[in-house]
Amino acid sequence: MKEGLERLDALMNRLVEADQTGSGIDPLRIASELGEIRQLLAESPSVIPAKGGQRHFRCEACGTVTHGAEAPARCPTCGRTKFFSADIEQPFVESGAG
Repeated sequence: MKEGLERLDALMNRLVEADQTGSGIDPLRIASELGEIRQLLAESPSVIPAKGGQRHFRCEACGTVTHGAEAPARCPTCGRTKFFSADIEQPFVESGAG
């Protein structure tokens, strides 16, 4: 997860720099990089809600998952303060096929 987020941040920075400087950027390289990042993120573990009201919160900076009724004030790993709910809202999703 952390590697995927770092690569995504680097790619976004390259896109912003290309926009600000007017330098060219190869769309096929960007598409390839996004595909690799997508694969990394898809391979990261999913979080199923815990019984008893505990929720899971993933740090937006480093990907650390914490547990509790509410997001912590700071990430215990990196100290950042932005989290998102990592719980899967609907764990059983129908594919729609058939």
